[in-house]
Amino acid sequence: MSDRLPLLSICIPTCNRAGFLKVMLQALLPQVREVGDEVEVWVLDNASTDGTNVVLEEAGKFGPFFVHQQAENLGPTGNIVHGPSQLARGEYVWVLGDHNLLRPNALQKVLAFIRSNRSFGSMYVNFRCAAYPDHWPESAWNGYEGDFTYLGNPELSATPVDRWTDLLRPYSSACTQNYAHIVRTSVWREYWTGRSTVGDYTNAITTYPHTVTLLHSIGHLPAAVINEPMITIFNGAQSWGNPKTRFRVYFLGLTDLLSEFSKNGVPQSQLHELREFFFYTEASRLVRDAYRQLGRIKTLLLFLRCSRLNWCSFRVFLYTLPEGLFPRTVNMLQSVRRELQQYRSFYIYNFRPARWLRSRGWLK
Repeated sequence: MSDRLPLLSICIPTCNRAGFLKVMLQALLPQVREVGDEVEVWVLDNASTDGTNVVLEEAGKFGPFFVHQQAENLGPTGNIVHGPSQLARGEYVWVLGDHNLLRPNALQKVLAFIRSNRSFGSMYVNFRCAAYPDHWPESAWNGYEGDFTYLGNPELSATPVDRWTDLLRPYSSACTQNYAHIVRTSVWREYWTGRSTVGDYTNAITTYPHTVTLLHSIGHLPAAVINEPMITIFNGAQSWGNPKTRFRVYFLGLTDLLSEFSKNGVPQSQLHELREFFFYTEASRLVRDAYRQLGRIKTLLLFLRCSRLNWCSFRVFLYTLPEGLFPRTVNMLQSVRRELQQYRSFYIYNFRPARWLRSRGWLK
């Protein structure tokens, strides 16, 4: 280990995800080798029982990194927090998931941006979104530049924001992604001194430790923005993708996070946007998917176990209940509505005044 402190520490929490980790390190470590001791990489192995140890042994040929193997499974939150708060030596720390693939030359661009913006305590990083398993590569040597579905934050501007909380928008998913934040390491260390990570996915802090850390520490301060996407993430590859965990994430973690936003002075207009266009949209989609995958009884029981039955959750429950109890009736009514909309459009478009306007080239 070099005596010179790195500018950036990259922490990769993982647990029984050897296949993902192998490709992720292929994309990352050759770029780390190119930049020298400005970057250190920590792989946090949360007591994996699959072939993760073999992947780590073979990854040494890709580039330099350190491994911290937990003696026992700490849970996802404990493993995530351990790296930035205990191990990272860099001035800044970037927590990446094992399904987040750097783009070619991304690390050099990130380092150049950090050097030019060291007055900021946090930096928001844009990303591309691909689909797993459709877009997942078998290998990604020195970066992934393959297919993707959409840009993570198309509304993002390269201009720094006056307050980090200004980034809490539906298009940023309320800043709930680990990989979208590069944070001064001292912020992590100071916030997590003496704090516990017990009870994964039971509240805001054990679901979104990075978001809560920023909110409570430097949420009122300016933040820099890297508008160009530096990584590609793969939807469907998340470790918390099973329905039970997703219900806890949305109905326990996210509802509590919205409450934390309110307590910390996020404007009501902003909170309204987050509820209407992020929480309600995503939570309703989650419940609909569960009705199709698990059936109505299991979905209703899961909702009752994983919900505090506050108004936000109850509204999602009421909105999706007809689709769960009467799926055929709802599908039939939706088909009728689509037919009526098509007929109305056809009728209006072909009504005599419309034909007259088209004949004169005023309507196409």
